Amino acid sequence: MEVMTPRKLEAGSFVRTANGHFVGGDLAIVRSHEEFLFLALVDVLGHGPQAYSTALELEEVILGWNDKFDILALMKALHEHQKQGRGAVISLCTIESMTGDVRYVGIGNATCRTMGEHPHHLLTREGVVGHTLRTPSVERLNLDQHDILLLYSDGVSSHFEIEEPCQLFFDPLDNVARRVVETFGRSHDDASCIAVRYT
Repeated sequence: MEVMTPRKLEAGSFVRTANGHFVGGDLAIVRSHEEFLFLALVDVLGHGPQAYSTALELEEVILGWNDKFDILALMKALHEHQKQGRGAVISLCTIESMTGDVRYVGIGNATCRTMGEHPHHLLTREGVVGHTLRTPSVERLNLDQHDILLLYSDGVSSHFEIEEPCQLFFDPLDNVARRVVETFGRSHDDASCIAVRYT
């Protein structure tokens, strides 16, 4: 019987505040668990200290959530938390190291896409967490070996093409995330990106 060898998931992130602000409402969380990688990208409505304060509250909820594989329940909990708050665009994702199985829930105008032999965009539902949450659902796909997954906020142009995409498959992932934000980000808005490589 052939034994499957877990592949390696490498990840990096980068967050930049809007021009004129020292803090902002974007937040990128990457946590490695025994069998999967957990990603969360938060983009609180607005900018500056108030958005930053809300982002910290949401970070506390996310990091304190026990079952991070249950991203649907976590999204609903974040919605309840923000019902009297500013509201936020939130994306949650898990990637299994053994199979490359991606599970994704996104609410609002963030983008989750893969780059590789078979590029793909995952569906992000319209709405604002805390204000308008239609019935969320989990989108799924499988990563192929060497695929790159990019998760980025609306401070980054939703559609872009990288002139030298091959570099994405070799550069450190923090550098990849930073490059996406600095090259395709809007200076007047908070911008964030998480990059994952499956090898």
